[in-house]
Amino acid sequence: MTFHLRPSSLLWATFLALGATALALRIRHPEHGALPLLTAALLVLLALRLISMLLDWRAGRLPPTRLLLPAVLLAEGLGLAMTGASEAATTLRFATAAGLEVLLLVLAMRVLTQSKAQPGLWPEDRIAAAFSAFVPPRAARLMALELVMLGSAIRFLAGGFRTPAPEGFSHHREAALRAILPAIPLMIPGDFLLTSTLLKGTAPWVQWVLHGSSAYGVLWLVGFYATLKARPHQLRDDQLELNLGLMKSVTLPVGHIRSAGPLPTFDDDWARHAHMKGVEKLVAKGNTVLELRLSEPVQVTGLLGPGQPTCRLAVSVDKPSAFLAALGCPCA
Repeated sequence: MTFHLRPSSLLWATFLALGATALALRIRHPEHGALPLLTAALLVLLALRLISMLLDWRAGRLPPTRLLLPAVLLAEGLGLAMTGASEAATTLRFATAAGLEVLLLVLAMRVLTQSKAQPGLWPEDRIAAAFSAFVPPRAARLMALELVMLGSAIRFLAGGFRTPAPEGFSHHREAALRAILPAIPLMIPGDFLLTSTLLKGTAPWVQWVLHGSSAYGVLWLVGFYATLKARPHQLRDDQLELNLGLMKSVTLPVGHIRSAGPLPTFDDDWARHAHMKGVEKLVAKGNTVLELRLSEPVQVTGLLGPGQPTCRLAVSVDKPSAFLAALGCPCA
């Protein structure tokens, strides 16, 4: 099998590798002599990418707004290289970053406000379409998913857990995540103390980044459960819509389902792994899992967009008998 790597992909891969190396050196050896060379290499790669994007814009293959973020990053990097980490320069960089964040948040809020008057697409799809004017489509989708996930978590913690689930075939009531969430607040103090002990002697900002990532992880789990509850499987007009929160979704005609039924019993994990090969999973752990076999392949939309075509789906559901009865399918 031959793999073709585009020059832009190779450029970004090199940029990320150098950036990770520079970050690791800055954390462990802030005065390392290789840091200026790595910074210069990063700026050169960013300049080359910006030139490539300018050529794509001139050829009509790229909107001009896509040049904004790389140009700002290059300007910030050059400013840091020339002026150093002075207080004024640092303040300016933080102000620029905050301004860009506010711009994207305002854009997202505007899209969400408009989407309420024009239902049809999920909020993350509308936000991703707007963000794609500034960043690549996959990055735009990830940013949109993160915003909707965190927004769902905040609404849920603010009282959304009392809101009844929409009609449909739920798969949040029996999910293992439902049992885990109440115990997470009890684990946070222990995680805080353990992280502080293990990283004693490192820079304070490193410790706070890790504490922040732990808090972010908790919000992410809450947001995933909230979207799992808010987006049950739906059956409308002979169309079956399957969801796994914000993580995955697919819509297919009911007539394309050849059979549906529980997974068979496996003797060991190897047998289960062999059976599940090629199966797209929309499964919340802890629920009953059904396998749907289709007459026509479908593409499940995931974090980065549509996946590979498949004729087999694994779907979790709280009430499998009601789900199978609604489909009217013979059991496999």
